[in-house]
Amino acid sequence: MVTMSPATRRVPIVLATLFLLSAPALAQTQPRPSASPSPVPAVTWQTDIAGYLFNTTNPNAAGTLDTPDGRDSGSRVDTANVMTTVTRNAGVFRFAATIGGYAFPVVGQAINPTFAKSSNTNVFGYVPVSYVQYVPNGAWTFTVGKMPALLGQESNFTYQNVNIQRGLAWNAEPTFTRGVRAQYARGKFAGTLGYTDGYYSGRFDTVEGLAVWAPSSNTTLQFAFIAPQASLGPNPTAGIANKREANFMLTQQFGKLTLATYLLWIDSPGDKNIGFSGDERAFAGVLIANYAFDGAWSLGARYESLANRSGVLDTGANADLVSFGPGSTATTITLTPAYKSGHTTVRGEYSSVILGTFTPGAGFGPAGNGGSQSRLGIEIGVQF
Repeated sequence: MVTMSPATRRVPIVLATLFLLSAPALAQTQPRPSASPSPVPAVTWQTDIAGYLFNTTNPNAAGTLDTPDGRDSGSRVDTANVMTTVTRNAGVFRFAATIGGYAFPVVGQAINPTFAKSSNTNVFGYVPVSYVQYVPNGAWTFTVGKMPALLGQESNFTYQNVNIQRGLAWNAEPTFTRGVRAQYARGKFAGTLGYTDGYYSGRFDTVEGLAVWAPSSNTTLQFAFIAPQASLGPNPTAGIANKREANFMLTQQFGKLTLATYLLWIDSPGDKNIGFSGDERAFAGVLIANYAFDGAWSLGARYESLANRSGVLDTGANADLVSFGPGSTATTITLTPAYKSGHTTVRGEYSSVILGTFTPGAGFGPAGNGGSQSRLGIEIGVQF
Protein backbone atom coordinates (compact mmCIF):
# COMPACT_ATOMS: atom_id res chain seq x y z
CA MET A 1 0.00 0.00 0.00
CA VAL A 2 2.79 2.43 0.89
CA THR A 3 6.30 2.48 -0.53
CA MET A 4 8.90 3.13 2.14
CA SER A 5 12.29 4.85 1.95
CA PRO A 6 15.14 5.19 4.47
CA ALA A 7 14.79 7.80 7.20
CA THR A 8 16.50 8.90 10.33
CA ARG A 9 16.33 7.07 13.65
CA ARG A 10 12.99 7.30 15.37
CA VAL A 11 12.26 8.34 18.91
CA PRO A 12 9.05 6.49 19.87
CA ILE A 13 6.09 8.59 20.89
CA VAL A 14 4.48 7.46 24.09
CA LEU A 15 0.87 8.57 24.13
CA ALA A 16 -0.63 9.25 27.52
CA THR A 17 -4.16 7.93 27.80
CA LEU A 18 -6.98 10.35 28.39
CA PHE A 19 -9.92 9.67 30.64
CA LEU A 20 -13.05 11.78 30.44
CA LEU A 21 -15.61 11.93 33.24
CA SER A 22 -19.25 12.40 32.32
CA ALA A 23 -21.59 14.18 34.73
CA PRO A 24 -24.70 12.11 35.61
CA ALA A 25 -28.04 13.29 34.32
CA LEU A 26 -30.44 14.86 36.85
CA ALA A 27 -33.30 12.63 37.87
CA GLN A 28 -36.84 13.80 37.11
CA THR A 29 -38.79 14.62 40.26
CA GLN A 30 -42.21 13.99 38.65
CA PRO A 31 -43.60 12.41 35.49
CA ARG A 32 -43.54 14.63 32.41
CA PRO A 33 -44.80 14.24 28.85
CA SER A 34 -42.31 12.59 26.47
CA ALA A 35 -40.09 15.21 24.89
CA SER A 36 -39.81 15.49 21.11
CA PRO A 37 -36.61 13.98 19.71
CA SER A 38 -33.76 16.47 19.57
CA PRO A 39 -32.95 17.46 15.98
CA VAL A 40 -29.71 16.05 14.58
CA PRO A 41 -27.25 18.96 14.25
CA ALA A 42 -26.36 19.91 10.69
CA VAL A 43 -22.65 19.99 11.57
CA THR A 44 -21.09 17.32 13.81
CA TRP A 45 -17.60 16.96 15.30
CA GLN A 46 -15.79 13.83 16.43
CA THR A 47 -12.32 13.62 18.00
CA ASP A 48 -10.37 10.35 18.24
CA ILE A 49 -7.14 9.99 20.22
CA ALA A 50 -5.39 6.64 20.73
CA GLY A 51 -2.00 5.06 21.23
CA TYR A 52 -0.77 1.48 20.86
CA LEU A 53 1.95 -0.91 21.98
CA PHE A 54 2.96 -3.95 19.89
CA ASN A 55 5.49 -6.70 20.62
CA THR A 56 6.46 -8.81 17.60
CA THR A 57 8.00 -12.26 17.39
CA ASN A 58 10.20 -12.58 14.28
CA PRO A 59 10.06 -8.88 13.23
CA ASN A 60 10.31 -8.06 9.53
CA ALA A 61 13.78 -8.05 8.01
CA ALA A 62 13.02 -4.98 5.87
CA GLY A 63 10.58 -2.12 5.46
CA THR A 64 11.35 0.00 8.51
CA LEU A 65 12.31 3.66 8.20
CA ASP A 66 13.84 4.32 11.61
CA THR A 67 16.56 1.64 11.72
CA PRO A 68 19.85 1.74 9.76
CA ASP A 69 19.33 -1.65 8.07
CA GLY A 70 15.54 -1.52 7.65
CA ARG A 71 14.86 -4.27 10.19
CA ASP A 72 11.78 -3.77 12.31
CA SER A 73 11.95 -3.46 16.08
CA GLY A 74 10.43 -6.14 18.29
CA SER A 75 8.61 -3.50 20.35
CA ARG A 76 6.67 -0.48 19.12
CA VAL A 77 4.92 2.27 21.11
CA ASP A 78 3.29 5.04 19.10
CA THR A 79 0.29 7.21 18.32
CA ALA A 80 -2.50 5.37 16.53
CA ASN A 81 -4.77 8.37 15.91
CA VAL A 82 -4.96 11.99 16.99
CA MET A 83 -7.59 13.50 14.72
CA THR A 84 -10.84 15.41 14.45
CA THR A 85 -13.57 14.87 11.85
CA VAL A 86 -16.12 17.55 11.02
CA THR A 87 -19.16 16.69 8.92
CA ARG A 88 -22.12 18.62 7.56
CA ASN A 89 -24.73 15.95 6.88
CA ALA A 90 -27.84 18.00 6.08
CA GLY A 91 -28.96 20.34 3.35
CA VAL A 92 -28.24 20.52 -0.36
CA PHE A 93 -24.54 21.32 0.12
CA ARG A 94 -22.58 19.10 2.52
CA PHE A 95 -18.96 18.46 3.41
CA ALA A 96 -16.58 16.38 5.53
CA ALA A 97 -12.96 16.72 6.59
CA THR A 98 -10.63 14.68 8.79
CA ILE A 99 -7.63 16.51 10.25
CA GLY A 100 -4.73 15.11 12.26
CA GLY A 101 -2.21 12.27 12.54
CA TYR A 102 -2.78 8.53 12.03
CA ALA A 103 -1.03 5.22 11.45
CA PHE A 104 -1.76 2.10 9.38
CA PRO A 105 -0.45 -0.91 11.34
CA VAL A 106 -0.79 -4.03 9.15
CA VAL A 107 -0.34 -7.69 10.13
CA GLY A 108 2.86 -9.16 8.74
CA GLN A 109 4.28 -5.75 7.77
CA ALA A 110 6.88 -3.59 9.51
CA ILE A 111 5.36 -1.01 11.88
CA ASN A 112 6.65 2.44 11.02
CA PRO A 113 6.50 5.60 13.14
CA THR A 114 3.23 7.48 12.80
CA PHE A 115 4.96 10.72 11.80
CA ALA A 116 7.92 9.25 9.88
CA LYS A 117 8.75 10.72 6.49
CA SER A 118 7.30 8.65 3.60
CA SER A 119 4.95 6.73 5.89
CA ASN A 120 1.48 6.94 7.43
CA THR A 121 0.50 10.58 8.07
CA ASN A 122 3.22 11.98 5.83
CA VAL A 123 2.04 10.00 2.80
CA PHE A 124 -1.57 11.22 2.65
CA GLY A 125 -1.08 14.43 4.64
CA TYR A 126 -2.63 15.87 7.77
CA VAL A 127 -5.99 16.17 5.97
CA PRO A 128 -6.52 12.64 4.61
CA VAL A 129 -10.22 13.25 3.93
CA SER A 130 -11.75 16.45 2.54
CA TYR A 131 -14.72 16.56 0.19
CA VAL A 132 -17.87 18.51 -0.62
CA GLN A 133 -21.22 17.10 -1.74
CA TYR A 134 -24.21 18.30 -3.71
CA VAL A 135 -27.43 16.51 -2.70
CA PRO A 136 -30.26 17.80 -4.91
CA ASN A 137 -32.82 15.23 -3.67
CA GLY A 138 -33.18 12.03 -1.68
CA ALA A 139 -31.83 9.83 -4.47
CA TRP A 140 -28.72 11.54 -5.84
CA THR A 141 -25.43 12.58 -4.20
CA PHE A 142 -22.49 14.12 -6.08
CA THR A 143 -19.10 14.21 -4.32
CA VAL A 144 -15.80 15.84 -5.23
CA GLY A 145 -12.56 15.85 -3.23
CA LYS A 146 -10.32 13.47 -1.32
CA MET A 147 -12.22 10.36 -0.21
CA PRO A 148 -11.71 6.89 1.29
CA ALA A 149 -11.56 4.17 -1.37
CA LEU A 150 -14.66 2.09 -2.12
CA LEU A 151 -13.14 -1.39 -1.90
CA GLY A 152 -12.99 -3.79 1.02
CA GLN A 153 -14.71 -4.50 4.32
CA GLU A 154 -12.08 -2.64 6.38
CA SER A 155 -11.79 1.12 6.83
CA ASN A 156 -8.51 3.04 7.06
CA PHE A 157 -8.19 4.18 10.69
CA THR A 158 -7.77 1.85 13.65
CA TYR A 159 -10.84 3.08 15.57
CA GLN A 160 -13.12 2.34 12.58
CA ASN A 161 -12.50 -1.43 12.66
CA VAL A 162 -12.96 -4.41 14.95
CA ASN A 163 -9.20 -5.11 14.74
CA ILE A 164 -6.37 -2.70 15.59
CA GLN A 165 -4.20 -3.84 12.67
CA ARG A 166 -5.41 -3.87 9.08
CA GLY A 167 -5.23 -7.09 7.08
CA LEU A 168 -2.97 -8.04 4.17
CA ALA A 169 -5.93 -7.84 1.76
CA TRP A 170 -6.57 -4.24 2.87
CA ASN A 171 -2.86 -3.61 2.30
CA ALA A 172 -3.29 -4.51 -1.39
CA GLU A 173 -6.26 -2.18 -1.91
CA PRO A 174 -6.36 1.60 -2.48
CA THR A 175 -6.52 3.69 0.69
CA PHE A 176 -7.60 7.19 -0.30
CA THR A 177 -8.39 8.56 -3.73
CA ARG A 178 -9.08 11.97 -5.26
CA GLY A 179 -11.74 12.73 -7.83
CA VAL A 180 -15.52 12.83 -8.36
CA ARG A 181 -18.33 10.39 -7.58
CA ALA A 182 -22.04 10.13 -8.26
CA GLN A 183 -24.28 8.01 -6.05
CA TYR A 184 -27.87 6.92 -6.62
CA ALA A 185 -29.91 5.30 -3.84
CA ARG A 186 -33.47 4.05 -3.96
CA GLY A 187 -35.09 1.52 -1.68
CA LYS A 188 -32.84 -1.47 -1.11
CA PHE A 189 -30.36 -0.54 -3.85
CA ALA A 190 -27.51 1.99 -4.02
CA GLY A 191 -24.89 2.50 -6.68
CA THR A 192 -21.76 4.68 -6.89
CA LEU A 193 -19.64 5.48 -9.93
CA GLY A 194 -16.43 7.49 -9.68
CA TYR A 195 -13.66 8.96 -11.84
CA THR A 196 -10.52 9.33 -9.71
CA ASP A 197 -6.74 9.10 -9.52
CA GLY A 198 -6.92 5.45 -8.38
CA TYR A 199 -4.08 4.61 -6.02
CA TYR A 200 -3.40 8.28 -5.29
CA SER A 201 -1.40 8.54 -8.51
CA GLY A 202 -2.23 12.15 -9.36
CA ARG A 203 -3.46 11.05 -12.81
CA PHE A 204 -7.24 11.25 -13.11
CA ASP A 205 -7.93 8.32 -15.42
CA THR A 206 -9.34 5.60 -13.12
CA VAL A 207 -12.93 4.34 -13.07
CA GLU A 208 -14.30 2.90 -9.82
CA GLY A 209 -17.71 1.72 -8.70
CA LEU A 210 -19.79 0.20 -5.93
CA ALA A 211 -23.18 -1.55 -6.06
CA VAL A 212 -25.06 -2.26 -2.81
CA TRP A 213 -28.19 -4.37 -2.31
CA ALA A 214 -29.69 -4.72 1.18
CA PRO A 215 -32.54 -7.27 0.94
CA SER A 216 -33.15 -7.02 4.70
CA SER A 217 -31.96 -5.07 7.72
CA ASN A 218 -29.62 -7.96 8.57
CA THR A 219 -28.11 -8.66 5.13
CA THR A 220 -26.06 -6.52 2.74
CA LEU A 221 -24.47 -7.61 -0.55
CA GLN A 222 -21.86 -5.42 -2.28
CA PHE A 223 -19.72 -5.46 -5.39
CA ALA A 224 -16.88 -2.94 -5.78
CA PHE A 225 -14.25 -2.45 -8.47
CA ILE A 226 -11.40 -0.16 -9.46
CA ALA A 227 -9.93 0.00 -12.98
CA PRO A 228 -6.87 2.24 -13.44
CA GLN A 229 -4.99 2.59 -16.70
CA ALA A 230 -2.39 -0.11 -17.42
CA SER A 231 0.28 2.57 -17.87
CA LEU A 232 0.09 3.86 -14.28
CA GLY A 233 3.51 3.38 -12.70
CA PRO A 234 4.57 3.27 -9.02
CA ASN A 235 3.98 6.27 -6.75
CA PRO A 236 4.82 7.02 -3.09
CA THR A 237 1.63 5.26 -1.90
CA ALA A 238 1.68 2.14 -4.09
CA GLY A 239 4.54 0.15 -5.57
CA ILE A 240 2.12 -1.38 -8.11
CA ALA A 241 -0.47 1.29 -8.97
CA ASN A 242 -2.09 -0.19 -12.10
CA LYS A 243 -3.88 -2.97 -10.19
CA ARG A 244 -7.42 -3.70 -11.36
CA GLU A 245 -9.35 -5.02 -8.40
CA ALA A 246 -12.83 -6.37 -7.67
CA ASN A 247 -14.57 -7.19 -4.37
CA PHE A 248 -17.56 -9.40 -3.68
CA MET A 249 -18.76 -8.59 -0.14
CA LEU A 250 -21.45 -10.00 2.18
CA THR A 251 -22.36 -8.59 5.60
CA GLN A 252 -24.73 -10.58 7.80
CA GLN A 253 -26.11 -9.89 11.29
CA PHE A 254 -27.07 -12.80 13.57
CA GLY A 255 -28.20 -11.24 16.83
CA LYS A 256 -25.03 -10.21 18.66
CA LEU A 257 -22.79 -11.65 15.93
CA THR A 258 -21.81 -9.69 12.81
CA LEU A 259 -20.04 -11.44 9.93
CA ALA A 260 -18.37 -9.52 7.09
CA THR A 261 -16.76 -11.63 4.39
CA TYR A 262 -15.31 -10.78 1.00
CA LEU A 263 -13.35 -12.09 -1.96
CA LEU A 264 -10.68 -9.93 -3.59
CA TRP A 265 -9.44 -10.39 -7.16
CA ILE A 266 -6.31 -8.47 -8.24
CA ASP A 267 -4.90 -8.11 -11.76
CA SER A 268 -1.84 -6.05 -12.70
CA PRO A 269 -1.61 -5.86 -16.51
CA GLY A 270 1.71 -5.87 -18.28
CA ASP A 271 2.98 -2.58 -19.68
CA LYS A 272 6.55 -2.30 -20.97
CA ASN A 273 6.53 1.49 -20.57
CA ILE A 274 6.52 1.09 -16.76
CA GLY A 275 8.65 -2.08 -16.67
CA PHE A 276 5.85 -4.64 -16.22
CA SER A 277 6.64 -7.43 -18.68
CA GLY A 278 3.50 -9.52 -18.12
CA ASP A 279 0.05 -9.78 -16.58
CA GLU A 280 0.06 -10.81 -12.91
CA ARG A 281 -2.80 -11.86 -10.62
CA ALA A 282 -3.55 -12.55 -6.96
CA PHE A 283 -6.59 -13.60 -4.93
CA ALA A 284 -7.70 -13.24 -1.31
CA GLY A 285 -10.54 -14.50 0.86
CA VAL A 286 -11.35 -12.70 4.12
CA LEU A 287 -13.79 -13.34 6.98
CA ILE A 288 -14.26 -10.70 9.69
CA ALA A 289 -16.45 -11.36 12.74
CA ASN A 290 -17.49 -9.34 15.77
CA TYR A 291 -19.47 -10.63 18.74
CA ALA A 292 -20.90 -8.06 21.17
CA PHE A 293 -21.32 -9.74 24.55
CA ASP A 294 -22.97 -6.62 26.00
CA GLY A 295 -22.66 -2.84 25.77
CA ALA A 296 -19.08 -2.95 27.10
CA TRP A 297 -17.37 -6.17 25.95
CA SER A 298 -16.86 -7.47 22.42
CA LEU A 299 -14.56 -9.82 20.52
CA GLY A 300 -13.38 -9.17 16.96
CA ALA A 301 -11.71 -11.73 14.72
CA ARG A 302 -10.33 -11.86 11.17
CA TYR A 303 -9.14 -14.74 8.98
CA GLU A 304 -7.37 -14.22 5.64
CA SER A 305 -6.01 -16.44 2.91
CA LEU A 306 -4.00 -14.80 0.09
CA ALA A 307 -2.03 -16.10 -2.87
CA ASN A 308 0.02 -14.68 -5.74
CA ARG A 309 -0.77 -16.53 -8.97
CA SER A 310 2.71 -15.88 -10.34
CA GLY A 311 5.39 -18.57 -10.38
CA VAL A 312 8.07 -18.56 -7.70
CA LEU A 313 10.71 -17.89 -10.39
CA ASP A 314 8.77 -15.05 -11.99
CA THR A 315 11.06 -12.01 -12.28
CA GLY A 316 8.36 -9.52 -13.32
CA ALA A 317 8.39 -6.22 -11.44
CA ASN A 318 4.67 -6.64 -10.70
CA ALA A 319 4.81 -10.35 -9.82
CA ASP A 320 4.47 -9.85 -6.06
CA LEU A 321 0.98 -8.61 -5.14
CA VAL A 322 0.90 -10.20 -1.65
CA SER A 323 4.21 -8.80 -0.23
CA PHE A 324 6.31 -11.93 0.29
CA GLY A 325 7.75 -12.55 -3.16
CA PRO A 326 6.49 -14.07 -6.46
CA GLY A 327 4.30 -17.11 -5.95
CA SER A 328 3.95 -16.41 -2.22
CA THR A 329 0.94 -17.42 -0.12
CA ALA A 330 -0.10 -16.24 3.34
CA THR A 331 -2.68 -16.99 6.01
CA THR A 332 -3.45 -14.56 8.83
CA ILE A 333 -5.51 -14.82 12.02
CA THR A 334 -6.28 -11.85 14.28
CA LEU A 335 -8.20 -11.80 17.59
CA THR A 336 -9.17 -8.50 19.24
CA PRO A 337 -11.07 -8.37 22.55
CA ALA A 338 -12.36 -4.87 23.38
CA TYR A 339 -13.79 -3.07 26.42
CA LYS A 340 -15.62 0.24 26.11
CA SER A 341 -16.68 2.48 29.00
CA GLY A 342 -18.03 5.94 28.28
CA HIS A 343 -15.59 7.71 25.99
CA THR A 344 -12.74 5.25 26.58
CA THR A 345 -11.95 2.03 24.69
CA VAL A 346 -9.26 -0.51 25.55
CA ARG A 347 -8.41 -3.26 23.05
CA GLY A 348 -5.96 -6.12 23.15
CA GLU A 349 -4.82 -8.01 20.07
CA TYR A 350 -3.12 -11.22 19.01
CA SER A 351 -2.20 -11.76 15.37
CA SER A 352 -0.43 -14.54 13.51
CA VAL A 353 0.85 -14.68 9.92
CA ILE A 354 1.91 -18.00 8.39
CA LEU A 355 3.58 -18.10 4.98
CA GLY A 356 3.07 -21.17 2.81
CA THR A 357 5.47 -20.12 0.04
CA PHE A 358 7.76 -17.10 0.07
CA THR A 359 10.97 -15.79 -1.42
CA PRO A 360 14.02 -16.22 0.87
CA GLY A 361 14.80 -12.84 2.36
CA ALA A 362 11.20 -11.64 2.02
CA GLY A 363 9.95 -13.52 5.09
CA PHE A 364 10.34 -12.84 8.80
CA GLY A 365 13.25 -12.75 11.23
CA PRO A 366 16.69 -11.07 10.93
CA ALA A 367 17.50 -12.68 7.58
CA GLY A 368 13.95 -12.73 6.21
CA ASN A 369 13.91 -16.53 6.12
CA GLY A 370 11.26 -17.14 8.78
CA GLY A 371 7.85 -18.42 7.71
CA SER A 372 5.74 -17.11 10.58
CA GLN A 373 5.23 -14.03 12.72
CA SER A 374 3.04 -13.24 15.73
CA ARG A 375 2.16 -10.00 17.53
CA LEU A 376 0.67 -9.04 20.86
CA GLY A 377 -0.65 -5.51 21.23
CA ILE A 378 -2.86 -3.12 23.12
CA GLU A 379 -4.57 0.12 22.09
CA ILE A 380 -6.06 2.67 24.47
CA GLY A 381 -8.14 5.47 23.04
CA VAL A 382 -10.84 8.04 23.69
CA GLN A 383 -13.58 9.33 21.42
CA PHE A 384 -15.74 12.37 21.96
